[in-house]
Amino acid sequence: MKSNDFESLYRRAGAYCARRETCRGDLEKKFRAADIDPDLIDRVLQRLEDEKFIDEQRYARAFVHDKAAFARWGRIKIRNALRLKGISQENIAIALEEAIDEKTYRQTLRDLLAAKLRTLKFDPSDRRATYLAAQKLARFAASRGFEAEAVFSEIDHLSAL
Repeated sequence: MKSNDFESLYRRAGAYCARRETCRGDLEKKFRAADIDPDLIDRVLQRLEDEKFIDEQRYARAFVHDKAAFARWGRIKIRNALRLKGISQENIAIALEEAIDEKTYRQTLRDLLAAKLRTLKFDPSDRRATYLAAQKLARFAASRGFEAEAVFSEIDHLSAL
């Protein structure tokens, strides 16, 4: 987006926003990489927000839904990703509350852990090997952004089967 004319920059940014949900932080990073005047960037972004091309709450809800449903991320990873994009804590909390159903969230975690467990080679009768496998499962779930309490609860549930 190499342009220093307000109207052409606004039209191009508006077309970009119409194609996909985006946040202010993403567009601002894109503009700064193109070496556009910071004052012009602020004016364009403000107009996009005023005309609802950019809506932080809408973006947060869509991001949470997509990452939870398709990428199967946990709340911690989603929250951190949104924080890095400059989304406010209030909008993150609202989006997480609205978009993530607790029953589906636990089932996703259970499915991820069961799939990972099938890839681990260990003797279930060996207590040390079982302990090490549980550690691997916990690290895997933590890397996906799931809370420790939920992870250990689901690992206990899996080991009880």
